[in-house]
Parts: sequence; structure tokens; C-alpha cells
Amino acid sequence: MDGLAINLRYEKGVFTCGATRGDGTTGDDITPNLRTIRSIPPKLHIKSVPPALLEVRGEVYLTKSGFEKLNAERKAAGEETFANPRNAAAGSLKQLDPRIVAKRPLDIILYGLGHVEGATEQPKTHSEVLSWIKSLGFRTPEKTWHCQSADELITAIDDLDKLRKKFTYETDGAVVKLNSFAQRKRTGFTSKAPR
Repeated sequence: MDGLAINLRYEKGVFTCGATRGDGTTGDDITPNLRTIRSIPPKLHIKSVPPALLEVRGEVYLTKSGFEKLNAERKAAGEETFANPRNAAAGSLKQLDPRIVAKRPLDIILYGLGHVEGATEQPKTHSEVLSWIKSLGFRTPEKTWHCQSADELITAIDDLDKLRKKFTYETDGAVVKLNSFAQRKRTGFTSKAPR
């Protein structure tokens, strides 16, 4: 989805802080604004002891219909309209007044982990991460593929291209990840992204 990358922090199962990705190391604390997004659980949905610390990563976005409605309201009020849903989501989260943010139809999809402490078991693959964070109450990507070959990967990207026009949100391309964290570690990272 084409949105704004964020990090959510949970301590002993309770949402305590949320920030933008920023420069990759330091982001802006937007916790009050993130608390207005209904799909962010204030507490993890977990029956056992929650991790002492859990950071999850994802994207905040506006649906296409929410974007159209927001721009119509802004135009009617004589305000400048947003260029696209991504800019509208980013602009919304930078508001100083969470009451303004609460009126905007923001949503979130979570797709990754940051720092984790005190978890009974750590996922070893990306697909395990998606299953785990979904079980904790987070919305995860509605469609993923697990490919075993380059041909399967090309087919999956073609399938996504056909499907993405039907999604309720804008997309900005396919994300391809190595499923195995051990393989990811071996391939390494550039200064901006995994190889």
C-alpha cells in the first residue's frame, strides 16, 4: 500500500509509542495521532504473557474513497486539496491536534518486526511474522505469495498487478522479500535497503 511507514512500540502488551520511520534511525513521535486510528489495538490480543517489548512496522494509509471524501470536504471548506492519498496520510499524521487526525479515515497494515524482547519464541521467517502479528490483533497484508522460483515470483508480480486495482487503497509496487531471516542476514543490506 502507498502510505507512510511507521513503527509501533508495545511494552508488556500495551501500545506506548509510535513514530515515523524518519531517516531510518530516528523518526517523529506521532503517538497521539496514531492512537486515533481504530485499527491499532491499544493492547495486544494475547492470552499468554506478552513480550516485554515488541516493535511492529507497517504503513498508515487512506483508502481511495476516504481520500476522495477528504478532498471533497477540503474543497467545500475552501482549503487546498491533497495531491494523492499518500500525501494526505502523511499530512494527517503531522497534525498537531489529534482531534483533526481522528476525523480522517486513516487505516494501517502491519508487515514487519523491529526490536523484540521477552518473546517466548521468535519467528524465523517473514511468513511466520505475518501470522504472529495477525494473531496479536494487527491487520496484515490481504494478499501475499510464497514463491519457490524466479518463475513463480514473476507470476506472483503479474497476479498482483491484476489484483491491485481492486484494492481499496493505492499501491506503489510489489515488495519482494526473502522469507528466511537467516538468508536475509547472509545477503546483507545496502545503506538504504536489504539486498
